Amino acid sequence: MDKQKFILTISTVLFLVLVLLNLFTVFTPEIGFDALWYHLTLPKLWLMKKQWFIPGGLLYYSVMPRLTETIYIPLISLFGTVGPKALQFFSGIGTFYLVYKISKLMKLNHYFALLSGFTFYITWLVSWQSGSAYIDLFRTFIETLALYHFLQKKWVKGSLLLGLAIGTKWLSLGSLAVYAVVFGPQIIFPALLIASPWFVVAYYFTGNPIYPIFEPFLSHTLPAFRDLLTRTFLSPYYVSRPMDDFITPLAGLFVILAAATFLSSTKESRQTALVGILGTLFSLSLNPPSGRFILPYFPAIVVGASLFISRQSRVVRDYYSYFLVASFVLIIALRSVAFKKYIPYLTGQQTANQFLVGLGEKLPDTFVDTDNYVEQNLENKRILVDKLHNLYYFPYDFDHTSWAPKDKVYDYLVTKGERQENIKGSLLHTNELGIQIYKLDK
Repeated sequence: MDKQKFILTISTVLFLVLVLLNLFTVFTPEIGFDALWYHLTLPKLWLMKKQWFIPGGLLYYSVMPRLTETIYIPLISLFGTVGPKALQFFSGIGTFYLVYKISKLMKLNHYFALLSGFTFYITWLVSWQSGSAYIDLFRTFIETLALYHFLQKKWVKGSLLLGLAIGTKWLSLGSLAVYAVVFGPQIIFPALLIASPWFVVAYYFTGNPIYPIFEPFLSHTLPAFRDLLTRTFLSPYYVSRPMDDFITPLAGLFVILAAATFLSSTKESRQTALVGILGTLFSLSLNPPSGRFILPYFPAIVVGASLFISRQSRVVRDYYSYFLVASFVLIIALRSVAFKKYIPYLTGQQTANQFLVGLGEKLPDTFVDTDNYVEQNLENKRILVDKLHNLYYFPYDFDHTSWAPKDKVYDYLVTKGERQENIKGSLLHTNELGIQIYKLDK
């Protein structure tokens, strides 16, 4: 077996192992902070309340672009958390395939094209997001599909896809700017036209068409252009921060190699690399920088890096392949360790509640009905929730104190760490996570 077949064989095995781990994770309870905060909670509340806009407070994200969360509505109704997680899982597989197809468009041979696909997929960030209900992988799939069409000069299709990406996350407005620089301003109007309903919804409810961007409470997240020069020179370091959103130990190297590909004489190669470079710079300008923001541009970075390496000497190509396989092994090892916590649940040794209770320290302020007290006793009651942040697992309709109408009367209060003398009511129950159930006085 020659070196290339050996590398591809090992990489394929590792890829299939990771696909299997990610698929199993789809069928486990959701533990991602943002997913339990709003990605899943907003569509579940819509199913309960038929209410799109939650007026401020805890769920201020309720009028952001929510294409993915809207797709989650029927998926949650039919399949619970498995449906949204499956959407992200298949988005990861789909993006892997698109990276391979874009690599072939760039005239890379089967070896480097397949290795590019593996390089995208066998990463920490893609792996954990493939088993979560976050939305970054779906956005990445849409934007990578747009890039695939732009490289074939299919401007309209690519523009419409970017519009859908903007409907998924406002950060895709940055992607629109990047693609307009690389492929021309003619793509802007069709993209904004497709995204226009989200601008209208945001303006109708808040008076800000790009809410919550530029709102005072999010001022700390606005682009930090004063830091961009430092982050650019130290991009190999910043593209791997924070550790929770770690991509791969070679992410910084990929950015450098993609920058080298930008000097290529092939127009499509330069365009692909430039999308990755500009997208990375845009992501690094955000506060705080995160691998999740870079993920939609990572396919272009990977292809750009592969293009540069494919033109080097055989020795360089071989060593690069060995480094890739070493990074694949590291990621598989890390993901296997992280996966161990799911085994008792998947084998039936734990219920969902037992699994979540076991992770109580890692799920701060997350509602878990550990003994099913709320489910068994509070159906059809008017419930107010306070001092809890992530509420997807709450079984019934509720209001949170951050948005509850002042004139509405409630039957029960669900809270945590509250002294009984501060409540006009009686304490009925406290579960093992310290979540309290108060019966309120009329």
